[in-house]
Parts: sequence; structure tokens; C-alpha cells
Amino acid sequence: MTAQEIQCGSVVKLPVHAVADRAARGVLSFQCPRAITIDPVGRVAVEAPSAAAEYDLVGVYDPALGILELSRRIAEDLMFEAKERGFRPTRRSA
Repeated sequence: MTAQEIQCGSVVKLPVHAVADRAARGVLSFQCPRAITIDPVGRVAVEAPSAAAEYDLVGVYDPALGILELSRRIAEDLMFEAKERGFRPTRRSA
């Protein structure tokens, strides 16, 4: 973990939308695009695109999109990646 990395939680332990919201807020704390990564155990982080490992990369997001659009896009991408990588993501509780 670097000083510029923000941990957002695990898609295995938390609802994907909660992790996505944390990640969107992390992206917004910078003025330039940030990478969202998911490690082999499901932990999600926001980091500099140049520091992101290609095999962990979910996507690169621009803070200019705003909180709602960022949160939506990141949630969709995290859900897709979680399923692709064999995680059983936690869904919103009713």
C-alpha cells in the first residue's frame, strides 16, 4: 500500500454498492483520474493508474464524472469483476 492508496473494503464482506460508494469518494478526493483495483481476496482500493497492477485493475475513473455517475459505474464494474473472478459479492440487504 502506498501513501496515495485508499482502501475501500472487500466485495466479499461488504455490499458492492457500499464499496463502490467508498471508491467513488476516494476518486473524488483527487483532481486527476484514479484506478480502482481489486486484489485476489476481493479487497478494493483507489490508487494512481501508474501504480495499479494490470491483473488487479477494474478501471480508471475521472473525478469530473461526479459522485453519482462514479458510484454507478464503479458498482457495475465491481459487480462484473467480482463475478468474473469467482467472488460471491454481498448484495444490498432488503
